[in-house]
Amino acid sequence: MNSESASAVEAVRGQLQVFVTNIVGDTVLAEDIVQDAVLAYLRTVSEGKGVGCPGAWLMKVARNKALDAVRSAGYLRRADIGTVQRKESGEDIEMHLGMRERIAQVRKAAMQLPEQQRSAFVLRDVLGYEMEEIASVLGCSADNARQSVSRARKRIREYLLNNE
Repeated sequence: MNSESASAVEAVRGQLQVFVTNIVGDTVLAEDIVQDAVLAYLRTVSEGKGVGCPGAWLMKVARNKALDAVRSAGYLRRADIGTVQRKESGEDIEMHLGMRERIAQVRKAAMQLPEQQRSAFVLRDVLGYEMEEIASVLGCSADNARQSVSRARKRIREYLLNNE
């Protein structure tokens, strides 16, 4: 593996893990799927095929593999958006607990979204992808990706307002 390929993989590996875990709900299975996607990328690059945007290519392949796993094995999807780890910085404990509760509510609302909306929401609002990248991952137009994010946000907002 050349250093350019390794850099491309390492730049998105953590995001791939969060994204795939969101789909399959199992961190161990997600690790296997991410590894399969990385191997597919390395095989493609070693065969001399050009990959224009490695991050989006890896996300798309990982998403397809994750959806295949869910369909074939009937895995329950238990999104774990909270797998993104962040360090404690001496914050007020009560505020931190309130945020954890709110994150749990958002996670629960996100699990009720259709697959495309949930994927678009996680890619945009959790992982920070641009609309063009999201469109590439989801296999739709940038306008469709933008609409999916907007609908997801609206449904999550409605859920949070109705469950306060």
